[in-house]
Amino acid sequence: MNKNDLLKPKKLQKGNVIGIISPAGAVGGNIPAEKIAKVFEDRGYKIKIAPHAGDKHNYLAGSDEDRLKDLIDFFKDDEISAIICTRGGYGTQRLLAEIDYGIIAQNPKIFAGYSDITTLLNTFLNNSGLITFHAPLAVSDFGGDESDNYTTECFFNILEGKISLPYTYENPFEYICINSGMVQGQLVGGNLAVLCGLLGTPYFPELNEKLLLLEDVGENLYKIDRMLTQLKLAGVFDRVKGVLFGKFSNIPDNAENPEEQAIKIITGILKNYNIPVGYGFPASHEKQKATLPI
Repeated sequence: MNKNDLLKPKKLQKGNVIGIISPAGAVGGNIPAEKIAKVFEDRGYKIKIAPHAGDKHNYLAGSDEDRLKDLIDFFKDDEISAIICTRGGYGTQRLLAEIDYGIIAQNPKIFAGYSDITTLLNTFLNNSGLITFHAPLAVSDFGGDESDNYTTECFFNILEGKISLPYTYENPFEYICINSGMVQGQLVGGNLAVLCGLLGTPYFPELNEKLLLLEDVGENLYKIDRMLTQLKLAGVFDRVKGVLFGKFSNIPDNAENPEEQAIKIITGILKNYNIPVGYGFPASHEKQKATLPI
């Protein structure tokens, strides 16, 4: 999509209402509404929790129909200025064919999340032209006993427009350059497994001349290898201008330093591409998360 066709949502302003929805996995137990509200109320905002945000249907946050209704109703709700998802898990892919993307385009507002929400971030961009945000989740990140300062400050600084984009992000992690270079481009992507699940469907993001963000959590080394190889065989790395990896968190292998092994896998698969590749950006399932425009 041409840059001039993109819809940029309005920045957050004090007094705005933040909508909380669960379009993917079940939260499990009660939503910590007071903890979430405190994070936003301390900044001068109000929250509105969707009727079915706390539902549970096996591993899903309620039925497809109810999750879809909450999503569309909150986009149509003029009182709501931004929508933040509670958690990832699984479930957004089930909604894609039923979403009215015209409603999203007619009601552009901040939409934020990561992990399984990767599906919606990229599909809203492709089908509605809406710039979305790879950003913290309401329950997973803001619903704990203490929100991470790096994550919180970056979230509000970006969405309140206190800093302009492009922006140089501070990085609390060690950043590893795999292929050096400098490029500019629009950022797409997010969770590796979710993106692989969209390959071959009409909802896989448009990648030509884009920068691709990839991260994941709880995946074995062989699965990381398999998914990256799948993207390679599908020609994904031939189309992008660069690849930005977040961290691969909680790798379950017993190998010594499995993250180092993951970096070796990435290097082996991408070393012969003439594009910049880096690993260790704070946009992953780690505690510190940058807010990035998709």
